[in-house]
Amino acid sequence: MSSRPGGLVDLETAAPSPFTGAIQHLEAELDWLLRLLHAEILRLKAANLLAADPFRGLYLSDEQVDAILRSWNTEQRRPPVARIADLRRQAAATRHEIDSRVETHLPLLRLAAMFDLSEFERHVLIAALAVDMDLRFEALYSWARNDVTRKSLSVDLALKLFCEDGSREAFREDAPLFRNQLLCAAGEPQERETSFLGRSLRVDSRIAQFLLAEDVLDARLSPFTTLITPSHEYNSLHLPDALRSELQSERHPIMFLCGPWGAGKRSAAEALCLNAGCDLLVADLSRIAGARLAPHEAFALLQREAVLRESALLLEHAEALMTDAGALDPFGAALERLHPRSGVRVFIASEAPWPRRTGWPSFDFSVPVFSNRLKLWREALDSHEIPASAADVERLANRFALTGGAIHCACADAARRATLSLGDLEKAARAQSNHGLRRFSQKVENLGTWDSLVLPPHIMRQLRDVCIAERHRHTVYSKWGFDRHPGAGKGLNVLFCGTSGTGKTMAAGVLARELGLDLYRIDLSIVVSKYIGETEKQLNLIFREAKSSNAVLFFDEADALFGKRSEVKDAHDRYANVEIAYLLQKMEDYEGIVILATNLRRNIDDAFTRRMGHVIEFPFPDAEHRERIWKSVLPPDAPVSACVNFGFLARQFELAGGNIRNIALAAAFMAAEEGSTIRMEHCIIATALELQKTGKLPSRAEFRDYYEMIRLRV
Repeated sequence: MSSRPGGLVDLETAAPSPFTGAIQHLEAELDWLLRLLHAEILRLKAANLLAADPFRGLYLSDEQVDAILRSWNTEQRRPPVARIADLRRQAAATRHEIDSRVETHLPLLRLAAMFDLSEFERHVLIAALAVDMDLRFEALYSWARNDVTRKSLSVDLALKLFCEDGSREAFREDAPLFRNQLLCAAGEPQERETSFLGRSLRVDSRIAQFLLAEDVLDARLSPFTTLITPSHEYNSLHLPDALRSELQSERHPIMFLCGPWGAGKRSAAEALCLNAGCDLLVADLSRIAGARLAPHEAFALLQREAVLRESALLLEHAEALMTDAGALDPFGAALERLHPRSGVRVFIASEAPWPRRTGWPSFDFSVPVFSNRLKLWREALDSHEIPASAADVERLANRFALTGGAIHCACADAARRATLSLGDLEKAARAQSNHGLRRFSQKVENLGTWDSLVLPPHIMRQLRDVCIAERHRHTVYSKWGFDRHPGAGKGLNVLFCGTSGTGKTMAAGVLARELGLDLYRIDLSIVVSKYIGETEKQLNLIFREAKSSNAVLFFDEADALFGKRSEVKDAHDRYANVEIAYLLQKMEDYEGIVILATNLRRNIDDAFTRRMGHVIEFPFPDAEHRERIWKSVLPPDAPVSACVNFGFLARQFELAGGNIRNIALAAAFMAAEEGSTIRMEHCIIATALELQKTGKLPSRAEFRDYYEMIRLRV
């Protein structure tokens, strides 16, 4: 830099200042491109290489082109007189000035670095982008190509403008410009059968937006993709220590994260991105099919967007790409063939394991253990401003094996209530549980209370012991270290034995109500199959769904499913024994509550009995308990006549509680039909009918003075 007299700076020799932004840089590039294009048009005119069509001027005349060129002459509004050589020298000088002013932060330079573009390829991008910045280039391209219908840059014109030997390779499908979808066909008329040199080129719309510094998401991806700025600190993740260590040490470009919804898969990906200092591009694969993109194109665009934003890529809900038969749909097959771009880390999150072998390292995200659930409940309660007085955090964490996401949703749901109680939180937690068990079972809606059970005191104590074991399970296993014993399962397995009608189902309902959990009676007709392997398959699905159901599993008449193993005499015996061994394994692995009920304890395999935490024998009720049952089965609102002799009914008829409930209900219907109270006559007739159902004929010895009441009815 030199100075003139008086201390003035000589601007002609001053170093050029860097470009202030993308638009200023691209406008300078277009000025350089115009000089090259002007020289090429003069060359075509001088060589008389254009068609001598007498009607050509009707579409785009020489005068129109000259007028456009004059409009770009910022010095004077007169026809240019510079020769071709002068224009090329001016273009070279402009190129030198641009190169001295560019900096690496400009979009064009960043794009070139991302996709390893040569100088020639950068120039082609500029020429293809020109029509998106100034429509006058459409007229000039049409004139230079001698075809008014073709308004874009062509391969032939690009080669002539930039005079590069051997640059045809840049226009191959596997070259950076097309492999990365930076350039694409212009889609002009008459392009179907054009030659290689005649191909029209345009810049992909998303690339044009990037070059123009427009911060927008690719419109083709926006229906199922979002960009998030990571906010989860790695130290804040409530994951097992081994999993945290494995995630941090893994350097594979693709990581498969498997686990139930809300288990922390996205949070882990965010934390890893936060450590790496990059954003996270999240795509919901359950909605990708609705975007009307070809599978290969969809994943190519997702990876390209991640490259443009220098972010990692999270592909959520990969289980949506799997069919019920365990195969993959076209998007799943394309995902399996994914080759990650350099510098792009890809996380694939799924609620189900990938059905085939891949080279991806897999990480299992399970429902958090009690200690982590405790932290998650406290964080969620605090974030939703729920007072600690409204929640028994240890009780919630122990009863509901929920993921972190489900815990936050439960707190959000409960917080919307005007008055909040522990019951509201428990109800919201149950609503967040997985309801997939409904496919295999029936939810028991009417759960009894302790007062509805008529059982000997020692049986009642045993049932309360079950509640105690569940209530303090976290203390014994987590705090006192019993879960570290080899082969120790954390589940609670209970066996109810007793004849039909002795209260096993009602007791299961009372336990579920006391523990604040749902009760599901497993439908054995769906589970048990005569086909080899089908029973195991159904049981595997039941226990998998039960992991996140937070429900009590009730297998009624379980001896049909958990029967004794037999001596192997044929293939069916061998597979039956394998089936039982499989059930033993699933029960040991399951950490929830399982209640097995059987009418005949001797039919249950001894191996199952040993694995039961509690075995409770439900005795047949004696006369005293039968009288209590008779009085309890008739509701307080029912009109019962004083003539009903409960003592006589209890002493004379040795019936189980289930039979007594049937009799009371039948007597109530008779009374309702007559419009009267429930009388002894109704109870006697209903008792006789119930005995007939069991194959017994009413006798005078049993009914005594009431026998005459049934002679005409039974």
